[in-house]
Amino acid sequence: MPKILIMEDDPELSYSLTQCLEDAGHWVSACRSAACARTEMEAASYDLLITDIFVRRNNRSLNDGGISLIAWVRARPGIQDMPIIAVSGSTRYPGMETILTTARRIGADMVLEKPLKLSELLAGIVTLTCHHDRRGPVG
Repeated sequence: MPKILIMEDDPELSYSLTQCLEDAGHWVSACRSAACARTEMEAASYDLLITDIFVRRNNRSLNDGGISLIAWVRARPGIQDMPIIAVSGSTRYPGMETILTTARRIGADMVLEKPLKLSELLAGIVTLTCHHDRRGPVG
């Protein structure tokens, strides 16, 4: 089963996602910031990244969120081909529909809107990790 890194600032959603994916047999690690996720990816090998787009702390948006994390992964030798699923609930607000399009344009392999449908997420994980395995090992 794939080793998955989740970057999600909402602790309840992060916990729920972790539990659901572990129940499905995946090994999961979770971070609440892009900085933490970068540190994790430098220290350990992952097969898939699931990242929130907007990261908030103390009700303020941080510039260092999912978009910057996706760009960092795509520019990083050895992990640049790692499959990425980008998620966001911000598409519920007028004018924000393009954020997932931006995530796709800079390198997300799949984009999903919150609230997440577990079946859709699990299907995406299978599809992306199987495709990734056929390309051979990264690095």
